[in-house]
Amino acid sequence: MEFTIQQDDLLKGLQKSQSVAEKRSSMPILSNVLLEAGEGELRLTATDLEVSFTGTYAARVVDSGAITVQARKFYEIVKELPAQEIRVLGKENQWLHVSSGKTEYNLVGLPADEFPKVMKCEAIEWVELESAFLKNMIEKTIYAVSTEETRYNLSGIYFEKTQIQESLGLRLVATDGHRLSLIEMGLAEVEKFAFTKGVIIPRKGMHELVRVLEEGDRVQVSFSDNIAIFKVAQSILMMRLVDGEFPDYNTVIPKKFTRIFNVDRVKFMEMLRRMAIISTERYRGVRCNIFAERMEIISNNPEIGDAREELPISYQGEEMTIAFNPRYFLDALSVMKSPMVQAKMVDESSACTVSGAEDEGFVAVVMPMRL
Repeated sequence: MEFTIQQDDLLKGLQKSQSVAEKRSSMPILSNVLLEAGEGELRLTATDLEVSFTGTYAARVVDSGAITVQARKFYEIVKELPAQEIRVLGKENQWLHVSSGKTEYNLVGLPADEFPKVMKCEAIEWVELESAFLKNMIEKTIYAVSTEETRYNLSGIYFEKTQIQESLGLRLVATDGHRLSLIEMGLAEVEKFAFTKGVIIPRKGMHELVRVLEEGDRVQVSFSDNIAIFKVAQSILMMRLVDGEFPDYNTVIPKKFTRIFNVDRVKFMEMLRRMAIISTERYRGVRCNIFAERMEIISNNPEIGDAREELPISYQGEEMTIAFNPRYFLDALSVMKSPMVQAKMVDESSACTVSGAEDEGFVAVVMPMRL
């Protein structure tokens, strides 16, 4: 195998490959990226058996062939090479020679035939969407995905078809049991998606997709058996769907409210950040006293000290005191863009919903705490 490629192109592919490749695995091959050179292009493939990335880039191929090499180190090497053009040469015993200008590396590789087989995207029916549309929906929900390995059915974003007034739409939901995020947008093309009940797409795959969506204005989407496939420009992401039952999230979203307040989103975030400085893993909650025209937040940590701050609000309902984790509110507010946000509750022990006029179809839910 021998080829020459532009540094920027190779770096672009390796950046995505090394983030998908398994960092700690009992199978060393999963830490590698597969290089396949042929017919004027280089194909890079990385997988952790749950998420797979394939990128194709133009190259001057002298001799076709394939090999795998450690993804992270190869990425770090290419990133620091001095010249824009990189020559890669496969040698005996699975060694790889990489040169750029007067810099040379010899890297240990593994045979390409030991690399796991990744499904080929042939004869697939694609649905094309705007990249910005899907990126917005993912960013509005991914922060609430559970990171606990034991809660497997909460380890991804739930995709389902929904009815929005008289038209079809796409709804994304994520929850970790303490907070929930939901967004739904009108999308006629959702009718072509090959699922009926709803599917859970893993958190890692969604993080990788957000990066890939920045490569182009359009994304092609397909669901095949238990695999979700996304194609943007030269990049293809495939991810195995989470095999689990997503909980009935509708039961935790309040439908009626007796206490509602409106607040400046940015000022509320700044206030919460200051109060969160006092909180720790052991003392995470803050107390919020809500009055007719002002909100008072008190953060108390016996190990550090306490803090207090007030913020003007517009409030409808009885005066109340509620406790919550400030970071849950911060995560929700940071993905919103509405200047003013509205929080709704029934009472001190009920869930609080947060929404904004300029965040169409989005609602965040935060569960209260006991202090």
